[in-house]
This record gives sequence, C-alpha cells and structure tokens, in this order.
Amino acid sequence: MKILTRLAAAGLMAIGLSAGAASADDRPDLVVAVNDIPDTLEPADGMGNIHVRLIYSMFDSLIRRDFLSDGQGGGSKLVPGLAESWTVIDDKTIEFKLRKGTKFHNGDELTADDVVFTFTMGRMIGEEPVVATGKRFMDTISRAEKVDRYTVRVVSKVPDVMLEQRMAGYASWIVNAREYVLKGNESFKRAPVGTGPYKLAEFVDGEYIKLDANDDYFGGKPTAKSITYRVVPETSARIAGLVSGEFDIIVNVPPDQVPVLAGYDDIQVEQIVLDNTHMLVFYQDAPFMKDKNVRQALSMAIDRDLLRKALWDDKNYTPNSHQLPSYVMYMPDYPGFEFNPEKARALVEASSYKGEEIVYRLPLNYYLNSLEAAQAMQQMWKDVGLNVKVEPVETFAQVTGQEGTHIRPWSNTHRMPDPLGSFVPQWGNLSPVQNNKKFPDRAWKAPDRFNELHRQIESETDMTARKAAYREALDIWMDEAPGTMLYNPLETYAMKSSVQWKPYALYYMDFRPYNLTFGSGD
Repeated sequence: MKILTRLAAAGLMAIGLSAGAASADDRPDLVVAVNDIPDTLEPADGMGNIHVRLIYSMFDSLIRRDFLSDGQGGGSKLVPGLAESWTVIDDKTIEFKLRKGTKFHNGDELTADDVVFTFTMGRMIGEEPVVATGKRFMDTISRAEKVDRYTVRVVSKVPDVMLEQRMAGYASWIVNAREYVLKGNESFKRAPVGTGPYKLAEFVDGEYIKLDANDDYFGGKPTAKSITYRVVPETSARIAGLVSGEFDIIVNVPPDQVPVLAGYDDIQVEQIVLDNTHMLVFYQDAPFMKDKNVRQALSMAIDRDLLRKALWDDKNYTPNSHQLPSYVMYMPDYPGFEFNPEKARALVEASSYKGEEIVYRLPLNYYLNSLEAAQAMQQMWKDVGLNVKVEPVETFAQVTGQEGTHIRPWSNTHRMPDPLGSFVPQWGNLSPVQNNKKFPDRAWKAPDRFNELHRQIESETDMTARKAAYREALDIWMDEAPGTMLYNPLETYAMKSSVQWKPYALYYMDFRPYNLTFGSGD
C-alpha cells in the first residue's frame, strides 16, 4: 500500500510540475509536527484525536459548525457546508439542497447518491455496518432519501432535537460513493476521497501523511500548497524543530514550555481549553474491580485541583460530572467529583479488595501529561490503601489488547453541546465501555435503567423531561463509577509568527482559507 500511495503521489506531483511550468505556485508547504498519525482516514472510522485533526481538512459535512462565531474557537452556530441550504421538515426529517458543481478529489460531482451512500447501505447504519464506530454517533438515523440529483432528505428513527448538530459533527463527513464501492472499506481508509480543501498525496505509516491542495475546493483556493503532518513523538524535538524553522506548527506543547517559546520573537503561541475530557476507564474483569466500592475509591482519592495546578498551570477545569457549561441542558448545581481521601480509605476497607496489584496501563505520547498525571495519582491511590502499578506502553493496542489491564486512560470529546455528543455514544449501550468483544468480562454491565434513560435522552422532545432523564442517568453513572473524569486539557499550539491560524475547542485543525493565512512575521 505504501508503494501504491507513493506512486499515486508521484503522478499527482508530475501533473502539478507540468502546470507549474506555466504558472509558478509560490504558496508555502506547511509542515505540522504531531505526536502521532492515524492508521485510517475513513472519516466515520477515525474518531480519535489524531484522526480528526487530518480528516477535518479532507472532508466536508452537509452543515458546518462555525467554531469562530464566538471569536474563541468554541462557537456552535451552524452554517452551510456541502448543502447550500436546508429545511427542517419535521422533528425527524431534514431536507438538504446540495451545492451544484461541487467536486470530489477524483473529479466526480457531489450528488444525492453520495449522501445516501454515506449514511445508509450498511456503511454506518444497520445491524452490522461496515464502520461500527460511526454507528454510535448516527444511531438515530434511519435512512437518507434521494429526492433528486441535488436534493436529499435525512430521516431519523425517533424525534431528534440534535439532528442538525449531528449533521455537522463527527462521522457526518460525506464520502465519494463510487470510489468507496470500487476500493472497498480497507483500501478507502488508506486512500480516501472527499471534497475538502486538501487531498491525500502520501501516507507513510509511523512517519508522515502529506496532503496536497485541492484547488477546485468550493470554499476557495487553499492558501497552502501542501500540508505534511510529521510524526515527532518527543516534545523537545517538536520545539527544537519549530525553533530551527523545520516545522511551521507544533501540537501538544506542555504549559511549562510556553515561557521558553515566548522568548523567541518569531514564534507565537495559541491556547484553548478543549471540549474534551481526559478520563479513566475502570475495567471490571478482575473480581475486585467489580466491587463498586473500589471504583468509587479510585475516583475519590484523586486530587484534581492539584493535578490541574501542577500540570496545566491551573488554566483548565474539571467538569461537574459528564457535562459542559456550553450544553443547553447544563446543570450548574450538579455535584462535582469529590476528593475525600478519608472516605476513599473507608470504601477500600469495606470492599473485597485485599491489596492485589491494580495495573494502570497507558500509551506514551498520546495524551499530553498522562504519564505525569498517572505517577501523581499512583501516590494518591497508595495513600488510601490501593496498590496501583503504572505501566507505560508504546501503543493503545497494548493497553486494550492485553490481559491484566485494570485502568486505562481515555478522552471523551463533547462532539455536540449535548449529552448526545458524548455521554450517550461513549457510555451507552453501543459504547465500547459496555461492549468489549475481545474481553467481554471487562465490559461495564450497566443497569437497565441507565440505558432506558439514554433512549429517553435520544428521543424526548420535551426539554424538562429530557433534562430529568439526563440528571438521573448522571446519578447512576456517578454511583456506578465505571470510570471517572480528570479535567479538560489546555491544548497549546506553537507556530511561526508568519502563520495566522486559530485552533478550535475540538481537535480539528481547520486549514480552510478563512482560517489559514500567511504574513511576513514582522
């Protein structure tokens, strides 16, 4: 596949060279140093932080969330995307009018057939869809219906108050039906075809992914000639490369390195607290982890205030349960996560735990400050009588694919300003927490009432009743403690001063023309 991708890239480069003889392209080649790159670019399969930072510039959705509408990168205003307009027909149906003449990267015109294929035909919808990951975020969708070549309706199985937001969120990116059918899922994820401002040029596992400008983009000619996401796991190497001029933007800068970067006149820093929460998941295959007292003690022993001050310069926050202040149904009075070592110690003593080793396995270079947080929590847990071993590994597969893991890190992205954007898909009956095919005993056996409440949250249109169901579901989740929240991280990017670009509250790196320009750097 590497050889095929490189040959394809060589062909694209040759075409560009021929055109360049007539008109020189002096746009910059942007190089972004990242902690890791994904193994799939299938936009309903790649849901992780390292996936969406690339996918967002390769694909478009029917509706787009305007993150810059609040001036801070966290706006929720919805604006046209691939659809030039849309009409809410009823509480289950939206009709979209597509932009005529919009082209995919392979030259095909976008039509209603591509939208129908994206949401139906077994790709994400159905009993056993090809892309099961996307099903969690599109589970309310019944079908997409073609009205005519440029008109399509998306129909929900139940009334869905967040249907418009869902069409602007994760897994909603439109794929090219013809390419998908010809290539098949496995090939498409390595050579995807979308409509976005940048298209795949090279894909080299573990090293880099290069995207070339899609100059036919309906949103305007991209401002960079290409974007290369280069894997640089070590923070110090990313910083050194930015200082030397090798990189234009670097990600995942620890807050304690910001003063160092501030000493350079030609470097600027952008920071934003993410709509993403660093979590812990408590696997329940070990007998002592089935004991709710142990899980509650693990959560209650954590001094989150101390972690935020020590690791994040106290510029971030811990949500009060699984919600954000940006939610329409936000409950400011809901109790937060309690730090109570004395009570945690009493829970341990009252539990079935007899001092067994509890293994916290985590991947290096994925979540910023995760190892430092783990080492600090290890001492906190020891102080209440819990014997936790911190075991760093290289990849997430070593965390989820090995026996003997009792705690693992996770993050929950709040993909919409509503529990349907995170709480329901991440912890509900379709979630990986409740479904673990390789290690079924690890799964959380959620109370039936919890999943009933989630179905109410999905389909209820009366906001008072919906909020009551949400609150009761949070009560169960906090009591059951299948996992816990730590904090929403402060994401810090550093870049050359000649680069004008704004980060978002999600991990999207949006390099569309309205959000990426270049200046002199003076």
